[in-house]
This record gives sequence, structure tokens and C-alpha cells, in this order.
Amino acid sequence: MSSPSSSSHSSPPPPSSSLLRIGQSEGGRPFEIDRLSLTKHAVILGATGSGKTVLSKVMVEEAALQGVPTFAIDPKGDIGNMAFRSPDFDFSRWSAKEADALGQDRAQYAKQLQKTYLEKAKEFLAKPEAAAARLAGIQVRIYTPKSAAGLPVGISPDLSAPRDFAGLMKEPDTMSAAADLLDLTSYGLLRLAGYSEGDRDEVTFISALLEDAWKAGQSLTISDIIRRVENPPISAVGSLHVSDVISDRDRRRLATRINLLISDPKMRSWSAAPPLDFAEIFSSKDGRPSINVLDLRNIQSEQEKHLFVELVLQQLFQWLIKQGSAQTLRYLLYFDEIAGYCPPVREPPSKKLLLLLIKQARAFGLGLVLASQNAVDLDYKVISNANVRFIGRLGAQRDIQRVSVGLELDSFAEKEIARLKAGEFFCNIFDPKFRGVVKSRWTLTYHRGPLENSEIAELMEPFKEERQGAAPEAREGGEEEEEKTGKGGEPAAASMPAAAEGRNVVAGAAEPKSYRGSDYHNYDSSSGDETFTLLEKRFAPEKLASFIKLGNNVKSVQVLSVEQEEEFHPVFGLAASVHEKAYAKQSLEKLEELAAFGGRLVPAGELLAGVGEGGGGEPAPQRPVPAKAREEAEGWHGEIERRAADLQQKLRARFDVIMEEKRKENVEAKSEKPRSKIAAIDASAARLQAALNADIDAVKAGEKLYKELKKEKKKARMMSVENRVEAKKQKVLATRRRIEQLHIDRKALEEKLRQIEKEEDERLHEALARIKSESSFSVQGWLVETIYRARVVINGGREHYGDVRWSAYTGEGTWGRCSACSVALQSGSACSCGNLMCNHHLAYCRSCLEPACGLHRALCHVCNSTFCARHSIKCELCGKSACTGHGGVCSVCSRRACSDCSQKKGLIRRELVCKSCLSS
Repeated sequence: MSSPSSSSHSSPPPPSSSLLRIGQSEGGRPFEIDRLSLTKHAVILGATGSGKTVLSKVMVEEAALQGVPTFAIDPKGDIGNMAFRSPDFDFSRWSAKEADALGQDRAQYAKQLQKTYLEKAKEFLAKPEAAAARLAGIQVRIYTPKSAAGLPVGISPDLSAPRDFAGLMKEPDTMSAAADLLDLTSYGLLRLAGYSEGDRDEVTFISALLEDAWKAGQSLTISDIIRRVENPPISAVGSLHVSDVISDRDRRRLATRINLLISDPKMRSWSAAPPLDFAEIFSSKDGRPSINVLDLRNIQSEQEKHLFVELVLQQLFQWLIKQGSAQTLRYLLYFDEIAGYCPPVREPPSKKLLLLLIKQARAFGLGLVLASQNAVDLDYKVISNANVRFIGRLGAQRDIQRVSVGLELDSFAEKEIARLKAGEFFCNIFDPKFRGVVKSRWTLTYHRGPLENSEIAELMEPFKEERQGAAPEAREGGEEEEEKTGKGGEPAAASMPAAAEGRNVVAGAAEPKSYRGSDYHNYDSSSGDETFTLLEKRFAPEKLASFIKLGNNVKSVQVLSVEQEEEFHPVFGLAASVHEKAYAKQSLEKLEELAAFGGRLVPAGELLAGVGEGGGGEPAPQRPVPAKAREEAEGWHGEIERRAADLQQKLRARFDVIMEEKRKENVEAKSEKPRSKIAAIDASAARLQAALNADIDAVKAGEKLYKELKKEKKKARMMSVENRVEAKKQKVLATRRRIEQLHIDRKALEEKLRQIEKEEDERLHEALARIKSESSFSVQGWLVETIYRARVVINGGREHYGDVRWSAYTGEGTWGRCSACSVALQSGSACSCGNLMCNHHLAYCRSCLEPACGLHRALCHVCNSTFCARHSIKCELCGKSACTGHGGVCSVCSRRACSDCSQKKGLIRRELVCKSCLSS
């Protein structure tokens, strides 16, 4: 192998602990790469069998030995076998498959394999066993999307707020990356919802919503995004109103399509598994980094593979931005067989993310190692941005020429590439400058074909057990954190603005203490801020007969004893405020009070009309609220939160009108002078035009007179007329210039009016972006409802208690239990004996139409009708029941008998005689 000329070749730097030991250069000298060089990325090119994958794995191994974690994207499954590690190169646990394929004894093959790996390692490393032992202690995780063989992983848009996003948008060094993050997050979310990159209106709108939330430090969920799409918290996007960027119809369609991400089963399958946690991937355990492999083989569709890679790279970029900038190599991204994901002509979804990472990842300490079979299959931007380039053996001279053209190589490089053997590479490093042929060392891990799912499952079993063991602990920690903070990271407690209008106040109520999120139920009533209002007692026990709902057969109701108890109904204070201090210098505030009463939310004012004047209630002293009542109040959290948001939205709509009126007012004030000047110009132009028309007529008359004088050859008068015509022409020219100048001035004033409109529109949109609005809610007080429990006697016969319970405010309640089914009755009927019946078991006597209970009614076996005890009999001969029309008393023996067991005798006085008396 010939050496390159001195002008193009320099010796590699001496060995150092901060260098990656890749192999050997010419002459057997160690070849090492500075870690910092990889922040500018590396590209490895070579045909099948050139050693490209081995060199890539060597770089990953060296990075791990130097403390740099790696995330590898593996379309073919060749990288996962880096999990085959051993401190003494004993790979017998995994080599059986290869031994069987070669027809060799497994134990003998494992021993030979151990000897071969040790010998190859000693060619390049002084202490290979020590390096292998260190590498054996490094974790290797294999993630398998669409499969549970390895660590399952899905895709879910990361909408969490970056740390100090407002600061990132202001700093020149991070502004571009922050803007890209907004765009990519929005585009990634909409890609899942079926939108394309051409749908820029939707992407821009979602970006504006994210920017508004992230600047406030709020992390969002997909449900939050849907609510914000339906009711935007912003009124302007850039300099345009929201409706000018995206119509209401498009917003509704956008919300519907995003909702599919959480409603459509097929789309939910992508997010069923947890997303990649790059904090876990790039973290160090006991000071040791990890190697993480994303195996894409289980994703069948190429389109889905590209989409998955796109969203994974997007999440990686988001995570990097949140970590801040770095000047050294902190993380490594290795992408094997990248050609299909970043081709020179086509634009697959993953290409944009890859190019973005290549351009900007170095600022965050991420280096890329990209491998492909041929340079012409890659976008030139990938290669042009790579500081380190390795070119391995290529299949044909034509491939060498194509690579030479793509990489702009000279004849020396072409000759060196043509002579390469397996494991040798022509290396070109731009910083520090190096150019020459190097030989890659062999891997310290077992280099074998792709792993089978069973092998992946066995290797990843410890990680799955660790995850399952950590899940309860993580959940507890998450719940504790959720208790400390409200929604979107907001503090649980915040001050509620004073209400300025629309206020319905519970008597004696103080301003409500505001709570956000789920913390409102932790409000301590002992603080004295909660108010209590006793609802009016309208339905007293002594008037029970007037409102009891047991039909018209209640002849009497006797109240034996009465007990009182109290039920507590929460009164929620909802507050919303909107203000803009610089432009409109106005604010709108509103406080509403809703009471949870009767299973629905009712405006407190409807229940408390005429407080303190014998109306709906009166102030009551403080009292302990039962835990059950507070738990029931928590159940209204979602509805109360929605009502508070609606209240805020209504204020925003009213405030938009105020802002527009302010804009018109400002435009009118600033346009007053220009408009008056335009009016003056129009008046002057009209006068000048009239004078001009008169002068033009005079010129025409003079020219006509001049022609007549010329015919008559009156030269003396001709000169006089000619002078007058010439003077008039000069005056016409001067007048026209003055009119033209007036038109110019008028256009300038019109332009000024347009500029005033434009500037005021810009000021308005800036002010719209500054509008601050907030809503909050809390349990402000309690309505105390008096409940009576009584022992009563109905119709002087039956006593009822326990279930006789009614509200002193509404009169609604239960009046006992049905004698047939024991159901507590809110309405029903009473038998004359005092037994109660529900409507299902209620029966009326056919004769008197009075209700009768089961003990005091009978069914006539002859006519099959129901009759009460007064209008029915029980036959003493056959034992069957009959109505008085189909039975009676025997005139002989006075026994009761039905019509089947008796006859009527006598022509005039037809008397009933039972069968027993007839036979005797």
C-alpha cells in the first residue's frame, strides 16, 4: 500500500485518554479520533463485506468506553448483537446457532471463537481483557416498536414545555433551534393526524398555540390542544387575527382529526407503548453510559418506518434543546443504512429531521455516525456536513468513480480506494486534518447476524422486570407531584381577582380563595373563609299532609316524632378576568357563583333570591362539613373547570369588541387632520379646475380670433391677441402644475391614512397578543338544607318511620316503603289501612275506585277484576275470592259463597243458597 504525499497526509495524533481508538494507520501506528471531531459528525461508506458495520460498532464501543452513551437506529437488526458481551470473550451462550449452521461442535466452536477474538483484540489494544470487562459492565437496551420481544416503545407527541422557552426565543444562539422545535412539534403532531407539510396554516396555528403555552411554562396534552383549537386562548397569529389564518370550519376539522389520536383504535395502538425516554437513554448508571438500539424490523410498512423514525428524531431534538448547549461530545447517534431515510432526490418524512440534526445537533453535544453503502444514495448535505469520512471497499470501478465525483476526491484517493481490502478504509478528516488509509480494529462484542426475537426477549428480561418494579414507585411520585402542582405545572393556589360585574353573592361571603387543578377540595374550612347559608324552611312537619305525595286516599297523617339533620351543598365561586394595560388600558372581570343542588349546577342567586328578607336563605354560623360532602364536591371538578373556561372565553369575546372599538377610535383620532387636509385639497383642486377650464376656453377663443385676424391680415391686432393667448397658455400650465401638486399631496395623505390603518392594525395585533386572561374557581361556601326525619301514622292504622324523610326547602322526599316491594317511595298511594304502595304495585277497587294494598284486596276468579276488602268475599266452600257481584251470603246457613258454589232461588225474592244447603 502506497503512502500519500506529504502535502496531503499527516500522522494521527498520539494516543490519549480523550481519543477513540479506532484501529491502525499505515506502519502499524495507532489511529485515534478526537471525541470533539465527532460533534461535526462522521460518515462511513462501503459495500457489503467491506467492514462498514464492524467499524461503526467499534466507534460505538469506543464512545461507550469514553463515557459517551449511544442511541442507534437499526433498520436491519445488525446492531442489537452488541448486547453479546463478555469480559473474557466467552460467547458460548450465544454462539450455538452459528456453530450449528457451520456443522461444528458447540463447545469447540465457542473456544475457537474466544481465542480468535482475543488474538484480534491484542493486535490493536494493549489490555484487551480490561477493555472487554469495562464494556461488559455497560448496559445495552434493545427497543422494539410494534413488538413486545424487547423493550416496547411507541410514538406519542411530546408537548411538554422546554425549560425557559421564552428565554430560548430571545437568545440569538438558541432562537433558531427553538423556532425549529416549535415547527417540528406542531408538524409531528399533525403528521399523526394525517396532515402533510403543505398544510402550513394548520402547522402555523398549532405552533402559535404551543408557543403561547410554552412561554408561560405550561406543558400540554393532546386533550389540551383540542380544547385550545376549539377555543383559542390567543386572538392573533403574527399580525393577523386567528380567523384570518385558519377559518372556524378548518379549526373544527382540525380538532376532529387531532381527536382521532386518542379515539381511533388503530392510531391509539401507536401510543399504547411508552415513548422513548431520552433522559433514561442518555443517563449514566454508576458512571457508566449505555448503548441503546432501536430495532425497526417489526414495523412492516416502509411508510410507517419513516414516520416512526421522523417522530423519534423529533423527540430527540426536543430533548436536546431542553438540555442546553454544550461544547463537547455528550451523546452519539448512530444510524445504520441511512440511505433510504435521506436520499438525494426524494423527501421522506425523516429526511428533514436528519438534516436538521446534522446542522444543529453539534450545538447540543450530539455527534452523528451515519453508515451507507454508497455516497450517491445520500443527500449531498449529509456528506458536506461530515467532518470525518470513511470510505471502504466498493464493488466496482464505476462505484469508485461515482463516489469520487460525489465527494470531490482526487486521483490519489481513487487509487487508494481501489486497493482497499475488507476492514480497510480511506479516511479523510478535515479538523484536525488527516488523510490516509486506516485499518479498523475488531469488535470487543460478538459480531454475528441479526438477533432473533427470542434472543432479544431473553436479553431484555432484566430491564422489563426493573421497569415493572419501578412502576409503583414512579406512580406514587407522580401523584405527589400532581398534588403539588395544578394543571400544566401551574401552582395549585393563586389569587382570584375581585369581581367587577355580574356578581351573585351568598350572604356574608368573602372574596373566594382561588384554587386551580384538583387542589380546590383541600380548602380548609377552619380558616373562616367559607360561608354558610341556611336555606328557608318552607315545608314544616305540621303541614305534612299538604305536600305528602301519597295520593288522595290519605285520610289522616299523624306525626309522632320529628328529627332534624343538615345536608351540605357546595357553592363554587368562579372568577375570570381579561386585561390589557398598554393599548386598551381596560379590564373585564366577572364572578359567578354556582351551587351544586339537586344533581345539577344552579346559579346561587336563583336559590338565594331575597337573602335575609325571608327569601331563599339566611346567613348561618360556621359548622364542620362532613367528609362525604367534600368528596361529592370534588366530583364537580371537571364541570366547574369547563364552566370557568367558558366564562373566561365569553369575557375574551367581549374584550375583542372593546379592542376593536379602541382601534377604530385611535384610527379616527389620528386620521382627523389628514382627512381635513384632503377635504381642503379637494376644494382647492375644484376651484383651480374651474379656473383652468375658463383659461382653456379663453385660449381656444384667442386662437380662433388669431386665425381670423391672420386671414384679414391685421398684424397689429394679431400681435396683441398672440401675446394674450401665450399668457393664458402659461397660466394654464401653471394651474395644471398646481393641480398635479395637489393630487400628489392628496395621494401622500391617502398613503398616510393607509399607513395609520396599518400601524394601528399592527398595534392592535400586538396588543391582542398581550391580552392576559385567567380563570379560577373554589369552594366558596355551603348551602345548608334542613332535612326532617319523622315517625308518622297513615290513615290511623300503619306507622311508618326511618324512610319518612323530606327537605324543608323543596318538600321533596320519601314517605315510607311499599308494602309489596319495600322500595322507598317518593310518590305512590296509601291503602285505607295505612299500608303504602308504589305505582308499580298500586291497584284500585273496581267498585269504589279506592286503592287497596295486597292484604286488603282480592281478585275475583269469575270476572278477573280487583276489588277491595269491602267489595269482595272469600268463598267458604271452595276457598276462592270473588267480588260481591259474583258471590254473597247464603240465606240458609249464612256462609259466604261464590257464584260457582251457589244458586239463586225464588221467582220474586231471589235469595242465594249455597250448594251445601241445596244438597241437603
